[in-house]
Amino acid sequence: MKIAGLTNVGLKRTLNEDDFFIDSNEKRFVALVSDGMGGHNAGEIASSMAIEAFREFMVDVNVFSHTANNLKKAMSYCNYKVYNMARTNKELSGMGATMVVALSSGKKIFIANIGDSRAYLISKGEIKQISDDHSFVFELVKNGIITKEEAKAHPQRNEITKAIGIVPTVFPDFYSIETEKGDILLLCSDGLTNMVDDEVINEIITTTEDIDETLKRLIDTANENGGIDNITAVLIKI
Repeated sequence: MKIAGLTNVGLKRTLNEDDFFIDSNEKRFVALVSDGMGGHNAGEIASSMAIEAFREFMVDVNVFSHTANNLKKAMSYCNYKVYNMARTNKELSGMGATMVVALSSGKKIFIANIGDSRAYLISKGEIKQISDDHSFVFELVKNGIITKEEAKAHPQRNEITKAIGIVPTVFPDFYSIETEKGDILLLCSDGLTNMVDDEVINEIITTTEDIDETLKRLIDTANENGGIDNITAVLIKI
């Protein structure tokens, strides 16, 4: 197994409000991506706080045991920390963050998400989005009201319907998948997926052997296409 991540501020932002975290050994891994939101530097604080809260939770609780339940508790703890900070500090009021997590447990991989940061599985040369976006435009696409292409230019494309730290209680989506040797998992922020089509992401990942070079190509392509947001990607090669 190989695992690595990369984040980039993009071409239009002055702060990087994305963050990621990886903890792995030869037998298991946990990886997550978080994309912050809020005025001034609040988004940067929200994403880094969410990730630090997840790391704090891992110190006290073995998330690799009773995985689904403990993963739910971990994300609830992240929400608790960000929500309380936003409530007690007026300058951080309204801050929040997306979060997508992948965690191995035996032969299965558990994935959880809140917001529009995504998890993909690349298997046998094909790419499949595992997570559903918690966003206004995703609901429109899912219900056949607009197309994926129309969603990219929709005026409410950045409006998410769930996030860490906005309300007292969060309800993440959970997925369980089984992978084979050679499969690749991608976790990423919308700074990548809004700039690079899934088919291009798949082509880059399946034609680039070195994991660090793959990440660089993904980031570079997003920037070549405009780089309007921060860009973060984590790759796990099974």
